[in-house]
Amino acid sequence: MDITEAQLKMQDAVAHLKTELAQIRTGRANSALVSDIVCDAYDSKLMVKELANISTPEPTVILISPWDKSIITNVVGGITKANIGLNAVIDGDLIRIVIPPLTAERREQFIKQMHATLEQYRVQVRQIRHEARESLKDQQDSGAISEDEEKRLEGELQKLHDEYVEAIEVAGKAKEEQLREI
Repeated sequence: MDITEAQLKMQDAVAHLKTELAQIRTGRANSALVSDIVCDAYDSKLMVKELANISTPEPTVILISPWDKSIITNVVGGITKANIGLNAVIDGDLIRIVIPPLTAERREQFIKQMHATLEQYRVQVRQIRHEARESLKDQQDSGAISEDEEKRLEGELQKLHDEYVEAIEVAGKAKEEQLREI
């Protein structure tokens, strides 16, 4: 594993973290809350974003407009099965989800969940750094790179690690602010 490969893996980890954080409910409507929910439709499992248009016309409302109106109950069933604490209601050809305001207790639960998720991604970035260091050590032992080159690359690797851990912290702080916002 070289520095570029480690950087790409760290980038992927941070991008995946941001996707996961977007799915944590903040009391504000966000299409990411329902877009990846799996529904049974057409004898297969499909995500809501593959079956419908999702919009947020108001800060506390998510509207889902299935392209095929015959699967509207399948989409509602998928949202109910996902058990994300949201009630989907059929409103003509649309599915309407009203986001209830979060209680202080529920906000704290979401913040704890978010901190656990952040720690998982910090560990993942550290693991990537560890694997890259092992690779550098192996290259140095085999004579592919010099000891000085190994030290220089380890320094670069540490800078990358610090940069991506900081990106994780920034994403976490932003999400925590959203969760604490009333």
